[in-house]
Amino acid sequence: MPNISVKEISKDLYLLRVDDTRTRYFEALWEIPEGITYNAYLLKTPEGAVLFDGWKRIYEDEFVKTLTSLVSPDEIKHIVIHHMEPDHSGTLPRVLDMVGEDVTIWGHPFVKKLMESLYGLTPAHFQAVKSGNTLEFGGRILAFYHATWLHWPETMVTHIPAENILLTGDIFGGYSMPEGIFDDQVDTTAYLNFARKYTVSVIGFYRDKIGKNIAALQEKHGVQPAMILPAHGLLWRREPQRIIQAYLDWGAGKPQPGKVTVVYSSMYRYVEKAIGVAVEELRAQGYQPVVHRLVDDDRAALADILSDIADSEAVVLGTETYESDVFPYTTFILSEVLKKADFPKPLLVLAVFGWAAAAGRQLSGLLEKSAFDPVQILELKGLLSAEGEQKIRKEIRNLKHAR
Repeated sequence: MPNISVKEISKDLYLLRVDDTRTRYFEALWEIPEGITYNAYLLKTPEGAVLFDGWKRIYEDEFVKTLTSLVSPDEIKHIVIHHMEPDHSGTLPRVLDMVGEDVTIWGHPFVKKLMESLYGLTPAHFQAVKSGNTLEFGGRILAFYHATWLHWPETMVTHIPAENILLTGDIFGGYSMPEGIFDDQVDTTAYLNFARKYTVSVIGFYRDKIGKNIAALQEKHGVQPAMILPAHGLLWRREPQRIIQAYLDWGAGKPQPGKVTVVYSSMYRYVEKAIGVAVEELRAQGYQPVVHRLVDDDRAALADILSDIADSEAVVLGTETYESDVFPYTTFILSEVLKKADFPKPLLVLAVFGWAAAAGRQLSGLLEKSAFDPVQILELKGLLSAEGEQKIRKEIRNLKHAR
């Protein structure tokens, strides 16, 4: 039985949270040993209830039981969909079967197409929302604003002006299953690492939309929330501005001073020897390297690599030549880095080869149009020589001039 939390977080507004310990790879891609939560919300009013989002389908029985412990199905008059991804909408077909056709569904115009595409649903009452539309119901006003491409085209948020509460869907969410519900109940410094990992891995491809959407909310619509309620992770009531600023920083790739991410693959530890020299010199120069290994007895998680690159000052990448090309897993990682964590910061590549220096040449082509700047590729023979070691140390020292 999963851990489920139900809490009234503001007058008549309830959190319905489930801790997902079953999903090992979020979106079948991102390793999340820390787990994840799905947060839905329910607003009770004298005229009926408004349901905001839902849970992943594997928890639909638990969702129905939790929901009906708060309201009877015929009390639910409106359903607001912030984001149609199945980890939030998986329970929607079951809920609609339960509440009947009188309910009105509110969402971005594209939601209607996704309901048909994902579930074969054609609801009788669908209200396509334009940014700025409002719903007045039960003495409450709900204002809806589009936040497109964070991270699907139909993403939107809901503002409740009376309490200055913002429900944000995937925006401002994070991996992990926090011991508390609110940001004033846990160590938010530790939690923000999970939030950064989530943001870069899930939303990173659309990182340029983060600042634009937040600016629209704050400057165009005047929304400066006192409480932020995302669909994953912690709820923010003590320092909502902290998660907002963190998202802005991650979207821009703002570095932590001195942090350098080191990523390397090493089939037979020749690359590892070269990386060892680089790490030693990084520490000598006052950097704090964070190392991710891809070797025969250890493999770093891709989401952790992306997350660390996003707030690093510089990146060191080590790889070997494999079948006249770059090591395959390095190519895969780099392809995701260029999609989700491609920022204008220095990149040093240590390309190790046995009989032909192919990896460096191939990487040069892959990185030609990247945002990384400057890019330095150092070719090294398998057995590291004293000359090779000195070249590595020199390039590490040169990172200071590239800051």
